[in-house]
Order: sequence, then C-alpha cells, then structure tokens
Amino acid sequence: MTINFLDAIKYNKNTPEQLKAWEYLQKHVAPDILEEFAKLYRTKPPVYGMQLVSKEELAFIWGCSTTLIQDTEIVELNKCLKTFEITTPSRIRHFLAQISHESGGGRYNLELASGDAYEGRDDLGNTQSGDGPRYKGAGYIQLTGRANYQAFANYIKDPEVMSGVSYVAIRYPFTSAGFWWHNNDMNTLCDTNPTVDQVTLRVNGGYNGLDDRKMYYKRCCNVI
Repeated sequence: MTINFLDAIKYNKNTPEQLKAWEYLQKHVAPDILEEFAKLYRTKPPVYGMQLVSKEELAFIWGCSTTLIQDTEIVELNKCLKTFEITTPSRIRHFLAQISHESGGGRYNLELASGDAYEGRDDLGNTQSGDGPRYKGAGYIQLTGRANYQAFANYIKDPEVMSGVSYVAIRYPFTSAGFWWHNNDMNTLCDTNPTVDQVTLRVNGGYNGLDDRKMYYKRCCNVI
C-alpha cells in the first residue's frame, strides 16, 4: 500500500516505526531531490504578504465588533508594524497596549480639543497663523505641531501630511504612532522584556491610565 507524504506528515507521531520509515526515506532519496526539497521547505512568504495582527485580534484587544474595524485600518496597521520593525511579540504587545489606551480602544484618532492652545508654540514649530488647530494631535499616539508633522511627512515621503490633522488622523493613525515609537527607540526598550509600568513611563512621562494600559496589554498577550 502506498502512502501519501502529506498524510504521513499530518499523522506523524514520532513512533519508533515511523522514525525508522523516515530514516529509510532519507537514505534512499537522491541528493538533488533532497536539495530542492530543502529550498522549498525553507522558503518563507514575503513579509508584505503576512499579517502580524488580524482584524479579529485587534477587535479582541479593543473589545469591539470586527464590523467596526475597516479593512484599510488593518492594512495600515500591518504596514506600520513592518515599517518600524514592531515585529516581535513583545514589541507588538506593548505598542498595541499603549496606542489602545491613548486612543480609547481605537475610538479617537485626533485630539478632541480645538488646538488653539498650541497656537504660536515655537517649540512645536507652530510659526504660522492657524498652525495650532491645523497641527493639533493626530493618530493613536498624537502627532502634534508643524515641526513634527513636517518630520513625519519627510519620513514617509507624503507632502499631503502638511494639509493637517484630518488627513493624518484618517490616513495614518497607526503609522504616525509608529513614527513616534521609532523616534523614541521603543523597540530597544521592548527587547529588554519591560513591564507595562516601564513602557508607560517612557510614553506618558508618568503613569496616567496605567491600569487601563495593563488591561490592554493582558488582552494583547492572549492573542499575540
């Protein structure tokens, strides 16, 4: 009776008899076939074709229905994660936990205040009339100020970023947060297996909303 190799793989339990059969096969397959098999076996799909976080996983983390998350949001999230190398479990969990708190579980992608308080703020590069409201906080870790918008626009090579808060909030809510994450070397911190407290201190400058951030981190650990 012949055996389908896919069935043999599926039902393999590493019993002595099965191991003996695999050893026999190994010895009697031509080297060129083994070499080609190794190439095919070890070939990984291109990174851009892989989802690091699915819609179902993000919905679980945010505690919402998948119907409230657009496909375009998942595409942008995964592109952000790959662009800024937020690709290990620790990096992804901490990133999502922090932005989930900052955005109220994805509810807010722009600052609710008018932005008038930022008018004339030289430290933010707000040198022109109307810069305060135009460049108020956008994205899931709020990008704020003309200078930061310009730096983001330059990095992703999209001059339309300078049109202001609405464009960034809708088109780059995750990517703008990833840009901040990258600029503040958060991946290096995450690689040290930090606590949520340690990451929160770097993100927030204090511990505002710490329990909420820990709740989101726990959810992330359940699915990431």
